[in-house]
Amino acid sequence: MAQSEHALATPSVPLHPFYTLPPELMLDIVDLLPPESFISFAFANYPLLLAKGLAPALSAAHVSSLIRRTRIDRHFNLLPLPVELTLHVMSLLKPIDVMEFVLANYEELERQGIAPRLTAETVLQMRKAVASGSVEA
Repeated sequence: MAQSEHALATPSVPLHPFYTLPPELMLDIVDLLPPESFISFAFANYPLLLAKGLAPALSAAHVSSLIRRTRIDRHFNLLPLPVELTLHVMSLLKPIDVMEFVLANYEELERQGIAPRLTAETVLQMRKAVASGSVEA
């Protein structure tokens, strides 16, 4: 089967309308999410947010450090605030600032249950986005 025939035989999966929105409207929508919901959304959709300029660019080394998870002694709390107060402070930040804070403090926020545990699929998407610099929207 020729490549063009294969492309015709395999129907493309339509994108959700959200993914075709302009970055400004997308930002207005995600700005309404509470921090814990935005954090989960941002990791699951990092390539999209990166392509739209709504997420900070990461280096391959930073993505690798998120995966390595070198555990910090639990007696040493980097963020000495209760989870509820941390979430309240984060609710006052813009989404990209929340994402930068989470990426800078991922291990501690993941330990506290604020940031999600990264799945292999999420890590793969992040690595591809970092390697290409962005992803097709």
